[in-house]
Amino acid sequence: MKYIIFILLISCLVFTYFYYNKKIELLRKQLLITRNKYSVVRNKYDNSKKSISNLSVKFIIPSYKGGTLKANSRLYLSPLLSSEILKEINYSTEVGILDCAEINNETWFYINIPSSSNLNCRGWVNSMDISIFYSRSSSISKVN
Repeated sequence: MKYIIFILLISCLVFTYFYYNKKIELLRKQLLITRNKYSVVRNKYDNSKKSISNLSVKFIIPSYKGGTLKANSRLYLSPLLSSEILKEINYSTEVGILDCAEINNETWFYINIPSSSNLNCRGWVNSMDISIFYSRSSSISKVN
């Protein structure tokens, strides 16, 4: 009887060792993958930081409440063409304008895209990607 209990105890210890050893190896692999992805993102950020020099930013109170985004427009994380693209909008859609900024003499709008989820629904678009603006008084003004 003592031997059976001893063998069960040893078996439980061996099982526990291999079970947690496997979990630790899985976490190590995930950490390695995360570290590699972090390095890629950091290198990309460092390279883009070098290319951005003498950046001129001027925030402007938007004179429009909304607009129509052209088809095949890109939604950027920041108001720079070298920024990460959050989403590509393949169809013309109405958007809400939340903010406006002039970056190196180029106008950008911070917009809200109507979406059922809150993932990547806000970002920056170039003023050239908005074709029709809706002013606060609900009148429509056409822009080239």
